[in-house]
Amino acid sequence: MLRSLIKLYLLVVLGAGLSVALINHAFPLLFRERITEEARESFRAFTFVLKEYVQRYPGAQREAVLAELRRQAGTRFELLTLEDLAPRLNPEQLNDLRAGKLVLLSMYTSDYILPLPDGLVARSKFDMLDSGIQALAYVVVALAMLFSVLFWVHYHWRDLRKLQDAARAFGAGRWSTRVQPSRKSNIYDLSRQFNEMARQIEDTIQQQRDLMHGISHELKTPLARLEFGLALLQSPQDSERERERQLALRKDVRELDELVTELLTLSRLEQGAGQAALMWVSVTELIDSVAADMVHDIAERALHLSVVVDGAPEQHVCDPRLVARALLNLLRNGIRYARRTIVLRAETGAAGALVLSVEDDGPGIPPDARARVFEPFYRQDASRDRHTGGFGLGLSIVRRVALVHGGDVVLEEAVTGGARFAITLPVGVAHDRWPHPRGHGPTEAEQEAGLMPKHSDLIR
Repeated sequence: MLRSLIKLYLLVVLGAGLSVALINHAFPLLFRERITEEARESFRAFTFVLKEYVQRYPGAQREAVLAELRRQAGTRFELLTLEDLAPRLNPEQLNDLRAGKLVLLSMYTSDYILPLPDGLVARSKFDMLDSGIQALAYVVVALAMLFSVLFWVHYHWRDLRKLQDAARAFGAGRWSTRVQPSRKSNIYDLSRQFNEMARQIEDTIQQQRDLMHGISHELKTPLARLEFGLALLQSPQDSERERERQLALRKDVRELDELVTELLTLSRLEQGAGQAALMWVSVTELIDSVAADMVHDIAERALHLSVVVDGAPEQHVCDPRLVARALLNLLRNGIRYARRTIVLRAETGAAGALVLSVEDDGPGIPPDARARVFEPFYRQDASRDRHTGGFGLGLSIVRRVALVHGGDVVLEEAVTGGARFAITLPVGVAHDRWPHPRGHGPTEAEQEAGLMPKHSDLIR
């Protein structure tokens, strides 16, 4: 921190020095006329007295008077002729001198030339301040700048130390560490960003811990059943009983396979938008394909599935496989809790976004639990019964699918009192990369040429 202070101070001193140098060299050129006129006004009385003094003693007396005047004035006063000074003056100064005007040669010292009678020119020069006083003046200016910088840096330094201590504590594993700066602090916005980053990291770490706890819990149950089933197979039993045990073991193996597949899917989606293969998709065909996949499951539960696509855009850019997977997860979730009806709806949202929703007429989800249902392995049922809650990964996958498309998913209360999940897929950059100004999808010619995939390929 001290190094930063020294750099700042040196930068301020350098800037001030350059400013002084610029003033010394540029101002005499820019304001020469104005400064000269002011000097003439200031020296008008002195000029009048000096001319009168010289004119009062003509002839031989003038030489003695001028010698005495030179002796009294010191070495910085001299009497010259116009011919002596002409090579050192510019044309403008020469014209002023011939016109009887005082000519100022320097802006910061009293260095001037004054025409006298009989072609004589008096030149006088004395410093406004001697070198010691000038040095002291610059020291005072430097100290004033130093105190100003220290005053400004004090509060900045104090807040930076707080932020540094918080970062060190956070790095040491105290994830709840936050910075509490004043709203008047220079780093207030930076502190807010740090706190937001720390909160997100803490949430991520907590989610990873919960995820590992959930994975261990979910894997132990089927593994224990497998171990118990294998032990039973080793004991003598009839063929029918043995066949039942084998079927149970295969079911446990399939359950483990499904769990690992869900975990791999969630892991890939956590990597972000790079996992999405975006393309133009027919919204109607996508919805119809998803509904067709769920017909058998819905018929087994004696439920009614209503599909509504009125008002939906004809086409949208998304990854059809990921979106179909999210909708299937929502429909399976609705099947578990619906009493009679499930509604699958597609519509146009704000700014042309595609909104896909699934709602049921089940018991719904309490408001205090709605924010947590998207967490991996979370179930409302404390018993974690898979017959009512699955693995607890389906809604987490739905949320990740929405996020990789730049959208989001919300849980609301349905009109029927059940749960309504709505996925919003905004219009993204891909729409600009593959524009269709006609407002329709790719033509048959484009499909046949292989420029764009056919809709039937998107929903397989």
